Amino acid sequence: MHETSIVNSIMRTLEQEFEVEKLNKMKAIHLKVGILSNIEPRLLHNAYSAYHMTNPGYHHVKLHIESTELKIQCEICNHITEVKNYRFVCANCEKPCKNVIQGEEMLIHKVEFED
Repeated sequence: MHETSIVNSIMRTLEQEFEVEKLNKMKAIHLKVGILSNIEPRLLHNAYSAYHMTNPGYHHVKLHIESTELKIQCEICNHITEVKNYRFVCANCEKPCKNVIQGEEMLIHKVEFED
């Protein structure tokens, strides 16, 4: 389950970015996860819960995961299309397209802190 290493990486990133005093006031982590990112949100939540067993300092921090849509941008007409049913075809000119501009990412979108 690679979600465990992803959770560890997220927490290391936050620990490098923020000072301990700020981390102690952290209350929520918001992630954006693309459909093609090869990350299963349910398994990521499970890995995050398991992380708390060995790192109880963040047990009060909630994890929110938003799935992002799969979008392509046509190389011919520049139109942006939301991909449905894995049909990688421009909605404007109906040409096949492989230029994915959204849907492969895993981002720490926002971190909430107590006042």
